[in-house]
Amino acid sequence: MQKNKDKTGRGRYLPPDIDMGSQPMIEILGNRRVTLEGSTGILLYESENIKINTKRMVVSFSGRGLCVRNISCSCVEIEGFITGIEFLT
Repeated sequence: MQKNKDKTGRGRYLPPDIDMGSQPMIEILGNRRVTLEGSTGILLYESENIKINTKRMVVSFSGRGLCVRNISCSCVEIEGFITGIEFLT
């Protein structure tokens, strides 16, 4: 397997034949923090549901006490007690 380093120094293991293309990439740290790369905007922002638009789908996060901790042009970091993730096409 090929090891691709990201800017945080943590390794991401992806086979070389996988083309991520316009797919969003999600990093989950337990059930308290999620980072989504590939965001094109926030569609819904509530304490129990956050929906984020990407180029190919909408990703919906449900839980309690959810908040957007950090946001940039294509990356969104969500914190709170995450109970579910849905992929809506």
